[in-house]
Amino acid sequence: MPTPIHTIAIYRRLHTDNICAVFLLQEFGEEFFPGIKDAKIELWDREPEGKTADEMEKEGFLLVDMGEGKFDHHHHDNHDAVKTDCASTLVAKYLKIDEMPALKKLLTFVKRDDLEGRGIVSKDVIDRMFGLPALILNLVKAYPGHPDYVIDIVKRLFQAHYFEQYTRTVLMPMEFEELKKTGKATVKKMCAGSEDLNVVMIETDSVTMAGFLRAVEDVRADIVVVRRSTGHINVITKDRKPRVDFRATIRRIREDEALKKGIELEATEQELEKTGRLDAVKEWYYDTAANTLQNGGAAASDSVPPTSLQLDDVEKILLETLPDSLPKSTRTGPIVGRYR
Repeated sequence: MPTPIHTIAIYRRLHTDNICAVFLLQEFGEEFFPGIKDAKIELWDREPEGKTADEMEKEGFLLVDMGEGKFDHHHHDNHDAVKTDCASTLVAKYLKIDEMPALKKLLTFVKRDDLEGRGIVSKDVIDRMFGLPALILNLVKAYPGHPDYVIDIVKRLFQAHYFEQYTRTVLMPMEFEELKKTGKATVKKMCAGSEDLNVVMIETDSVTMAGFLRAVEDVRADIVVVRRSTGHINVITKDRKPRVDFRATIRRIREDEALKKGIELEATEQELEKTGRLDAVKEWYYDTAANTLQNGGAAASDSVPPTSLQLDDVEKILLETLPDSLPKSTRTGPIVGRYR
């Protein structure tokens, strides 16, 4: 049974690497080091003379990045002339979490900052001023007598990053697979002129799912059509570039919305395609800046009534209007399902 750890010791100079190493140990290390989750953190100028890091560990002190122990990257046994590990990566490997997708970006950032001195690659002065390494230095200067406070703030930032990455790399893929199994998510192939598009039709209340689907390698959705449990539907594109022209689509959506409501639209083609909202069918907002068709955002759903259209209706409209949504000069293949 390992000796319980009551104290984590690091050098007095706080920086990205030693704080991250502490975060990893306290977040993931309880199985390897009992008690470490609640261990106090002490800042030392030097390790005690006459005792090795292993001997100190048997007394409940875990030395990080000092004392020539398992987490001291300056004197690690397997350290080559070209440094390949920092304290955080040594901790991650020991805890067997170095391959976790949710930690990949954090470990890359910390290692780059510690070994290459370029945590922020940008040469822009403002970028570097507000980069994490510079902000940690500012915190140390602002609270010289309160290192615990500084460590706690930075650990919370690491925790927030980890949670966001865990959501994107684990929870959201699981949710998407479950939605596909239950028929609430499908990936369609459509075309707009000469372009092939991945279009995801999905039913979910997740406000981050659309962004995930546009970024994840396995999907790379060009368009995500999201229907929430409230009945609101939003059509979101991959980016803000006007690669897909939704004018024909919003015209058809507004016409079909009016038809479902039993009202007769008195509007020209140009009015039906206009940016913003049309008074007769206030359900839909055409945002040309973000290149989206919005039936109430996450915050606006209470004030915007849900559409009368179903997800299948919007899919059909897209299929029939997207072939006309790019200039004819860009088309190289046959046009199918043209909207009339």
